[in-house]
Parts: sequence; C-alpha cells; structure tokens
Amino acid sequence: LNAEGYEQLTLAFKAMAIEYVPSSGNFVLFRAGQDDGAGARVNLALLKKGIIVRPVGNYGLPQWLRVSIGLPEENTAFLTALKSVLA
Repeated sequence: LNAEGYEQLTLAFKAMAIEYVPSSGNFVLFRAGQDDGAGARVNLALLKKGIIVRPVGNYGLPQWLRVSIGLPEENTAFLTALKSVLA
C-alpha cells in the first residue's frame, strides 16, 4: 500500500513539475516553491483546506514540505488541495 501511495504522489509531482526527493520511507519531501517563504505559505494554505503536512524549515529547507503517504483517497485529497494552492 505504501509503494502504491508513493507512486501516486510521485507521478502527480512529476505531472505538476514539482521537485521531490526519492524516498523509501512513508513520506515524500517536495519543494513547495522557489522562494524561502514557500514552505510556510503552502503549509498554511493546505492547513486551511484541512490538509496537514510537515514544514522542514527548521532543517534548513524553507522551500520544502514533507507529506506522509496515506490511503489512496487521502493522497487524492492532498493532491487536489495542493493543485488548488499552487494554481
């Protein structure tokens, strides 16, 4: 299930031209934007849509967010929200 969720997320990231870090874990690190405020800005916008991701600015990656791989419908909800936030 984790491998299928990983594929669902990474295929969508590729289609949306979003950079991500390949992972063997239950999460994917992705670049939310190019400026240093991107991670915080996208995180807040996703929170307002009921989607929780993890900011990683405290690791020196202010442009990046970490999303846990969920069930197919949870991944779809995240991707739908992300598309609307980045549009």
